[in-house]
Amino acid sequence: MFKSGISREFESETKTVIVSAVLETTGHVRFGDGTDINITITEKDVVAGGVEKAVFAGTKRRGVDRRTMHELRNKWWDLEEEDCFIPMLCGRCPTCMLLGFTGTTQKNPLIRDINCKSRILYATAYSVQPTGDAVTTHTRNQVNERSQTTHGSAGIHTEEVIVAGTNFPTYTTLHHVLDWEIGAFAHAFLENVNQGRYTAASRAQGGMRFTEDAKGEPMIVVDVSESGVFPIPAPKVPTNVSELSEVERAFINGRDGEKLEESLKQFGFNRPPEKSSNQQENEAASSSEERADDEGKPKPKPVSIWKRRDMEFGRRYAGKDALSYLRDRQGDFLDFMSSMENGGAKAFRKGAESYYEKVKEKKKAAGE
Repeated sequence: MFKSGISREFESETKTVIVSAVLETTGHVRFGDGTDINITITEKDVVAGGVEKAVFAGTKRRGVDRRTMHELRNKWWDLEEEDCFIPMLCGRCPTCMLLGFTGTTQKNPLIRDINCKSRILYATAYSVQPTGDAVTTHTRNQVNERSQTTHGSAGIHTEEVIVAGTNFPTYTTLHHVLDWEIGAFAHAFLENVNQGRYTAASRAQGGMRFTEDAKGEPMIVVDVSESGVFPIPAPKVPTNVSELSEVERAFINGRDGEKLEESLKQFGFNRPPEKSSNQQENEAASSSEERADDEGKPKPKPVSIWKRRDMEFGRRYAGKDALSYLRDRQGDFLDFMSSMENGGAKAFRKGAESYYEKVKEKKKAAGE
């Protein structure tokens, strides 16, 4: 079945999602590869105030995420008819429909005139710590002066690495996505963090984890809105902030129900009223099944729900509940991809082709 948020057929089911999270390096890592004289360098940039920070490029995350999505897709997707890999993308699989492609660079005549934008926007992240604290160097392939042999693996003499304990606030926006598409991102994001796949040097040295605040809560916030309306701001911090405590404060405030309620009222929104203990007990007895999934697992609890004139516009999940929400969506992605067996992939391809034909007809009618 062709089911994608890109199609107006599923307009009523789409959502906009903002994922804000702080990632911490757990060992020596490097993002991207560059070279200078006798040194492999990691990406850095100067921010406001003349402070130099280490950079975790959004394009780096997107590329790693796409490969991780491809790996899971390939377990059920029929690749015999048409392969799809970076940079030769097919333009007709679930990943291409979500992360986009440039048809003008492809050989497939079906998509040659189509440029499909990514519906997931990855912002570049900057380290909280300045490079003086975040970046160090170590030597590889050092020459033994007496034997004229080299020690260590082949490569440039010195490389820059980002040290353990460096924090990167990351922000990602998912536009016009279905639950399984949220799950595709969730799968890539969670597994790339767990498996240390975001970093170029993690294979032999280190990876990343979710930074925790003083109360042991992972610093992650997920905002979900069917209408794309977000009256409360994401917990963003300026790139020139160099104290983790300021970042932590932003995320703690981002899950503070009272402060969120004040902001919602200021902009004409309201949270649902708090219920009495008796009401809560009665609901717990009568509707516990509504707060659990099909397997009996508790549903993630939003820290805030914003409404206007009794119409719900969105929800915020924070900390462990945010991770639980993403894990639930990851399950949606697994279920959707498993449906690609037994003709499902063929049906999806045909649906994508039909969508592109309509796009071409509109372009032709517009004289493009």
